[in-house]
Amino acid sequence: MQIVDILELLIPDVWTSITQLCATAVLFFLMYKLAWKPIRKILDERSRFEQEKLSQAEAYKEENEKIAEQAKDIISDANRSAEAIVREAREEGQTLKNELIEEGKKQSAQLLENAKKEMEQQRTRMLEEMHSELVDTAISAAEKVIGDQIDADADKKSIDSFIREVISK
Repeated sequence: MQIVDILELLIPDVWTSITQLCATAVLFFLMYKLAWKPIRKILDERSRFEQEKLSQAEAYKEENEKIAEQAKDIISDANRSAEAIVREAREEGQTLKNELIEEGKKQSAQLLENAKKEMEQQRTRMLEEMHSELVDTAISAAEKVIGDQIDADADKKSIDSFIREVISK
């Protein structure tokens, strides 16, 4: 009897097995009808939502790439423009520098020319003053030697012509 008891325990009763299978089938059917369709609907909606988000993300990515490309173009245009402005500023600076140097040279030459003219005028004045003093000194010396007052204007003219002859030689 021991073997029969062990076999009874190992092999379940057919009616119990059928009942359990039917109960499991009813549970699967109820789960399918009550839970599987709503869960599947939620999962489908979630999948659709995620797909939309992925599509939006892809669209945003493409838009960002376009904006980045436009930004690169704008930056490169700005760099070219800045380089052109710097180049023009350098050229204008060089032109202004050259003009200032040229004007400085002209002013220097003018100052030198004016200084030469001034020196020539001073030299001429000094020669005239020296000439006048020599004439006066010669007349004074001649008056003292002769002792009499001579005609100062006539003597002055003759001494003046004599000195001019000496200077011109």
